[in-house]
Amino acid sequence: MRALRSTPLRLAVALIAVFAVFLAAGLGTAYVLMHRTLSAEIDGRALQVVAELRAIGRPEERLERVQEIAATSRPDTLLIRLETGGDSIGNLPESLDAASLRDGGLLSGHALPLAHPADSYRILLATLPEGRVAVLVGRRALSELNEIFLAILGFSFLPALAITSGLAIVVVRRTGRRVEAIRGTLQALSAGRLTARVGGTPPDTDLGDIARDLDRMASAQEAATEALRQIGSDIAHDLKTPIQRVAVHLERVGAEALPVPARTSLDAAQAETAGIIGTFQSLLQIAQLEGGQGRHGFAPVDLGALVRDMAEIYAPAVEEAGARLDCSVTAPRPVAGDRHLLARLIANLVENALRHAPGTPIRLALEGRVLSVSDGGPGIPEARREDVLRRLVRLEASRSTPGSGLGLALVKAIADQHGAALGLGGGRGGGPRGRVGFSARGGRAGGWA
Repeated sequence: MRALRSTPLRLAVALIAVFAVFLAAGLGTAYVLMHRTLSAEIDGRALQVVAELRAIGRPEERLERVQEIAATSRPDTLLIRLETGGDSIGNLPESLDAASLRDGGLLSGHALPLAHPADSYRILLATLPEGRVAVLVGRRALSELNEIFLAILGFSFLPALAITSGLAIVVVRRTGRRVEAIRGTLQALSAGRLTARVGGTPPDTDLGDIARDLDRMASAQEAATEALRQIGSDIAHDLKTPIQRVAVHLERVGAEALPVPARTSLDAAQAETAGIIGTFQSLLQIAQLEGGQGRHGFAPVDLGALVRDMAEIYAPAVEEAGARLDCSVTAPRPVAGDRHLLARLIANLVENALRHAPGTPIRLALEGRVLSVSDGGPGIPEARREDVLRRLVRLEASRSTPGSGLGLALVKAIADQHGAALGLGGGRGGGPRGRVGFSARGGRAGGWA
């Protein structure tokens, strides 16, 4: 169906149709003109014979001329008969009923008892002093014209149409491959793969110019994104140390005896500082993961045991929030990865469910290499599922609840680092909140298997 909607294919079909129409119109016009010319010549020859006979003054000479014409004319070119009283002269068979002849009409050659008649004859009836004369001129030239044009159609028009169609198919396929390459690159860029390029050596055409412009745009976008990412990483790295120093100073102040109001303010300041430090640590960790750091240290991880350990760790916190945590492990299979990072991934998904679906049961499940976290909350709207995977993006526009908007961004970074496929669901009635499908070797994502 995509091929049928292809613009190059439609243009090729339109051009072939125009070519066929104009070629057919040209051949048709030539055929009509030549047919009219030959028909006029046939009619003119019949009239010429009658005019010649009428121009002869003496009756006996006229009879001799009729006999001469009959003797020298081939049956497929000209037939003549002169009826004088009860006699007839000429090469037109007498078995042909004269009453069946119509002036200006056509007679099929199959109706004549001749060895090699023409396909058809033009009839001319005229009156002479001696009697009535019938002149039939063979239309063999018209039959040959039909054969010639059929040959032209078979050996010129159809091959030309076939060759043109073949060339069009080749051009359409080459253009289609270039269009598909551009479309695939655009889809990859839209999905966030900024390293995607059309590549190759585009020809000097409009599509080639578009491909080069697209690659240049993608390179600029990748460079700008990398620069922003580096700026964010640098800011987080540069501010992390001063804020940690502030935390140390606050801790020292907290060791001293303080009035209750001051102690309350100090505890709040320490909590805020701890949150800021956690945010910067998450930003730095995401930047490191997106930079590909840590893959060299991958080792086989027992994902089933890790899921059970994380369920045991978070069960008290979930129960304290008034809910329960169910854990299900079915046919676990090992994966290549970093156990600490995978534990952080599971923790972020459970904490996300605990934060956004308080009081509802949480289910942590593993089937083979597919990890899922489900809850009874409203889930993530489909239109926002790509947005929440970006750093510092939160569903709550007012940002009045705790959180930094880095939890799911870190989950995505860890999943990408492990070559896993990450999907977000709709929560209650819409499937799992988060689902991660790991591959056997921690390479590229292998779907949900």
